[in-house]
Amino acid sequence: MNKISFYFILFFSISLFASEDQTINLIVENCKSCHNLNIETTKKIPSINNLEKDEFVRLMKKYKNDKDNSVMSRISRVLTNRDILKMADEIYGKK
Repeated sequence: MNKISFYFILFFSISLFASEDQTINLIVENCKSCHNLNIETTKKIPSINNLEKDEFVRLMKKYKNDKDNSVMSRISRVLTNRDILKMADEIYGKK
């Protein structure tokens, strides 16, 4: 089992015992590990701060529905649309 799969299995098993808000916070913290929430960005992994809230939601739903095996598709496949909206609220604030 590769390292990323292990962490996501661990992450989602822990989230089964957490409240919904704790789970969303945990998911967002996981996002921060790759997508720097500062203004900084890398060539391969962009910061999600460069997105508008609506664009973030659109992209997450697109990844969720993609049939490929990319990391983002595998991650977002387990999220509900409500999870994605709550993540957007956590990252960008409620507007």
